[in-house]
Amino acid sequence: MSSTQQNWSAILRELRTQAGISQAELAYRASMSQRTVAEYENANVPRQLSIYKVETILAALGYELDAIKVDDDV
Repeated sequence: MSSTQQNWSAILRELRTQAGISQAELAYRASMSQRTVAEYENANVPRQLSIYKVETILAALGYELDAIKVDDDV
């Protein structure tokens, strides 16, 4: 598993927690299943996300892709 996958999982979980919503609520807002959100947040389950999925999840949390910066050395 890459560190990028671990970081994305942590970022997603942190953003969702800061928004004060459950995985089920995020899933509803992003038109996906709660299980999918849980798997995205689980760093032990490697999942490839398209940029479309990332943008959809971020939009459901009230962010734009530009708001998320990942360091090159991550």
